Amino acid sequence: MIKEEKCIFAAVNHSAMKRLKIRNLGPLSAADVDLGQVNVIVGMQSSGKSCVLKTACYCSWVEKRIELTQSSSEFEEGSRFLDILVNYHKMKGFIWPDTYISYESDYMGFSYDHSEQKFTFFWKEKQWDYQRPKVSYIPSDRNLVATIPTWSKLTLENDNLLDFMTDWDIARKSMDTSSEVLNLKMSYHYDSLSNKDIVVLPNDKTIQLSEGSSGIQSLVPMFMHLHYLFGKQHEKQSLTAMSFEKKNEAINLASKLHQKAHEGIQTTDRIENGKVTLSEQNRSVVLGTTMYVCENQLAYERFTKLVNQFLLVNHNEIFLEEPEDNLFPPTQCQLVDWLVDNVSDSDKGDFLFVATHSPYVLNQFIKDKPKDFRIFFTHPIQKSGQYALSSLTEEDIQDVYYNGVDLFFNFEAYEN
Repeated sequence: MIKEEKCIFAAVNHSAMKRLKIRNLGPLSAADVDLGQVNVIVGMQSSGKSCVLKTACYCSWVEKRIELTQSSSEFEEGSRFLDILVNYHKMKGFIWPDTYISYESDYMGFSYDHSEQKFTFFWKEKQWDYQRPKVSYIPSDRNLVATIPTWSKLTLENDNLLDFMTDWDIARKSMDTSSEVLNLKMSYHYDSLSNKDIVVLPNDKTIQLSEGSSGIQSLVPMFMHLHYLFGKQHEKQSLTAMSFEKKNEAINLASKLHQKAHEGIQTTDRIENGKVTLSEQNRSVVLGTTMYVCENQLAYERFTKLVNQFLLVNHNEIFLEEPEDNLFPPTQCQLVDWLVDNVSDSDKGDFLFVATHSPYVLNQFIKDKPKDFRIFFTHPIQKSGQYALSSLTEEDIQDVYYNGVDLFFNFEAYEN
């Protein structure tokens, strides 16, 4: 258990640089993009959109694992880096002999070359400025949690769908009171006594989520999960509630944070016979069964800051497949408005990456003009049978908006 400490450092805007490079992954021949805070990718089916979305999500997760363990060793053996990606995102048939992935952020850089089965890693100067994110991948088949009421009893592989189901279970159980779904005059709540998901329709009729229309079954799990991430996740979190994949990782990380906090500060052996002085107790933090005593107030403030950065979720990194599934076009636009409002909250600095086939979704994002907005699209490479990824310029984005669905029918005009 972790003793709760008051969070004395406010969350900061976390719009970090992310650069992703991909070569020969699935149908995708090449991609080299700088991601913004809000990103949308479009393109033909089976053209590599999901490859980009899944790889970007995976690299964010790898970055998080390396920061929380302060080591890249987990990904250095043979093809392990690629094996985890393939198993988690169901990409077994997508690997080429020369598949290559590289990722760089403000905090680190790493790459994997499958031709040599070599993982390369380096730290950057801002290594200790990292802020812990909640990395969430929301798959297009998310409506399974509604269509299969007994999903929690199924034996499933450890993949992105299982992770979404687990996150959905946490989110829905936090909705013990009625919560509105967009402005659709419809609400949702979780009935803990019956373990059922209850939807109240605009006519005040009450149904179970599994009885709802395809649009309700697709929208409600996605919306309520996101609603939890944007709100209740931050309201309810504390150091007491934190959990780690491995118990020893928490101890190892806390020790490294304590050591980092004391850089340049001379330490002494202050604890004798298991006792500390009153002044030292005021400069102590208890994590699990270990008390970390800081040498002085400066070290205490440094350590507390690092503990909050690395142990408490600061922001969300959301990777969303086809939010338009089974939704009426005006509802698609309402959803985009809601997403932009929440992600653009300057106090959170959340990150969003959406893959879509919908011109309504794309045009609404352009209309809303989120800060640091990027649009990417996949397009075929002549005679090769593969696809490349290109980015739209500011001028291109305005052209797409004023010409409606041109990007979907005439993407050749925007190829780099």
